[in-house]
Formats: sequence, structure tokens, C-alpha cells
Amino acid sequence: MSAPVVPAAVPAPASVVVEPPPPPPPPPPPSRYLKLDAGGNELPANATDWSCVKDKDTGLIWEAKTDDGGLRDRDWRYRHAHNYGGYAASVDYNGKTLCANLGSASCDAYSYVNALKGSGLCGRNDWRLPVMGELFGLIKYHDDGKPFNIDRTYFADTVKGPYCTENTITNPADCGYEPGTPFYYNADGRIECNYQGVDFGVTVRAENPRGDSMVALRHSGEVQDGKSVPNTNWICYTRLVSDQR
Repeated sequence: MSAPVVPAAVPAPASVVVEPPPPPPPPPPPSRYLKLDAGGNELPANATDWSCVKDKDTGLIWEAKTDDGGLRDRDWRYRHAHNYGGYAASVDYNGKTLCANLGSASCDAYSYVNALKGSGLCGRNDWRLPVMGELFGLIKYHDDGKPFNIDRTYFADTVKGPYCTENTITNPADCGYEPGTPFYYNADGRIECNYQGVDFGVTVRAENPRGDSMVALRHSGEVQDGKSVPNTNWICYTRLVSDQR
């Protein structure tokens, strides 16, 4: 009688290590901006249509632009010099339309300011041109190093070209001047900015995005610098601001 066959030992199955799922990505940081409707009421962050943008850091309200050929169309351009309104025409020297939103008024920055004040946009009537420092506050350098150098969600209506700033001011810092820069005071105690515009569509360096965005409108208009008004009608786009509380 043969010996019984002893089955070979079956090795225990190797334990299976189940890796835990990766943690979910952190939520994006809350935005410093809020979207507002035409009455100035807060909208959800995912709203697809808004009339103004509120900066929670500064309290400033910025107009949002449209693309409909109306009053606030983003493509309208304005001549801008020396706080005068009414000196410009509705076409540039090459016959290209500057704006078609002001009726019989001319396409200058201050006529546009008056028109937006009268519209009551977002429940406000104190719309004005921003000073240089306020537009600087909107500059945002992106990791890809490419323009537009601004929040691309809340200010997706930005176009390439200089945006008007208030050009006669009392605080040199509002004009982008470095401390110690010599400048001339007018009889009314104000100074003129040599750099009157900010261009969010230029390529900037990470270490100096603000300085790289400054634009001298006298080099951005239709004619060479040094000619008398109305030939020095420097051209820029607009994004007006309100600080009404």
C-alpha cells in the first residue's frame, strides 16, 4: 500500500496594498473681484454677463466693457489731452472711426466721462478717469508671461492698446513717478503726467510689470510729439472708475 500523497502547501496570497486616492486639489483662492449688474447688485462668480467689477481690496468699482457698438463698447477710442472736452472729432486723421457712441459730442475722454455719468451705470454718477496708480492696481503678471496682464476672467473685455489715465494730478505717485523725479507744478498746484496710459497687452517682465505697462500717449497717437493742440490729440481706450461708497 503506497503512502498517502501529501498535497504541497499553497502559499498564502500576497496582501494587496491599496493606495489611498490622491487628495482633491485645493479650492482656488477667493477672487478679489465681484461682478455687479447694471443696478450695482452683486452677481455670482459664474455669471456670464455683468456691467461693473468691484475690487474688494480697494473698494473701487470699474466699468465693464461691451462688444455691441453701444456706449461702453470696448473698441471705441478717444483723444485725450489736458483735461479739455469737446475738442476732438469722431474720426482720426486717417479717417478711421474713433467712436460712434456720443451723438453730436466729439470722441474725447472727458465727453465719454460725462456720458457715463449720465447713464447711471451700476447706480453711480461719479465715473471718472482713473489715475495711473489705480490702473496699475489692475495689472496682474501671469505665469505664462503673456498678455493680457490683467485678471482674464473679470476683465476679459480688455483690448490691446493704451488706456487713458487722468493726466493732471496732485500726487506724483499717482502718475507713476519714482521718488525724487523732478517735475513741474502748474499754477493750480497740479502736475502733468508724461505717461498718461497703461497698456495691458504688452509683454512685461515679472520683476517690473507696472513699469513695463506704462505708455506715453504722445508716442501712441496719430502725430509726432511737439505739435500744438488739436494736433496732440493723443488716443487711448477707456475704463472708467467710481469710488462712490
